[in-house]
Amino acid sequence: MIHDGDWHINRHTHSSYEFHFIASGGCSVVLDDGEFEAKEGEFYLTAPGVFHEQRSIGDGKMVEYCINCDINLTDDAPSEEKFILEILRDTPCRSFKDAHGSIELFNRALEEAYYQHAGYYTNIKSLATMIITAASRAMSESVPIRYSVPLKNRKSDYRIEQIEKFIDDNISNAITVGDVAKYMHLSEKQVLRIVREAKGTSVKDLIVKSKFQKARELLRETDLSLKQISDMLGFSSEYYFNQFFKREEGYPPGCFRYNTQKPNV
Repeated sequence: MIHDGDWHINRHTHSSYEFHFIASGGCSVVLDDGEFEAKEGEFYLTAPGVFHEQRSIGDGKMVEYCINCDINLTDDAPSEEKFILEILRDTPCRSFKDAHGSIELFNRALEEAYYQHAGYYTNIKSLATMIITAASRAMSESVPIRYSVPLKNRKSDYRIEQIEKFIDDNISNAITVGDVAKYMHLSEKQVLRIVREAKGTSVKDLIVKSKFQKARELLRETDLSLKQISDMLGFSSEYYFNQFFKREEGYPPGCFRYNTQKPNV
């Protein structure tokens, strides 16, 4: 919004949250119970139901950036989102110093919208969240945090996830402990320890389990021949695949497919 000269926006309210960032100039904000000025480098928030009007001051020149947004919680449990919403809902309407750079973030969003390079829409969505978060910080400098955030996985959890993903992604190869160790930039001994502690089994058994589960999936959900499945899972021949599957399942892959595939209607 760009204003100049003597201007006035009549008393009104919103059912949503409206942020007003003063990029240059300033204005007088009149509430039902008071009045304050918002100047360059400051901002104010009008929460739902807050009646307000704006009046020019000085020469009337002002550039204002606004974000109007509906914010609703889907879960009432303590969370970062709930904490921020409480700040926006409960903080009295007044001017705040833009101490955490919302206006600069808004400028970046405007540049994204103007130039429209690849990914600009995604960047604007991210910047909008950052703008609101930065404003919330400025409004709550002395408010203690009253929530906890999900902790990152422990290093061992992350490593076993990476090991399992590597095995799944390379299920068609004859994977060895050495292959896993090289991928993880660890020693074979470290890999063996991580798998043992996380899964209570060996790397070899983890690979066998992954091949077996993939074999069951392919037999049940595809019409690939046994030879094709054998090749996809890295077996040297269909015979060895049959022997492997029978050992793990208790009966041959052909019988498993017959008993589990849904008949065509």
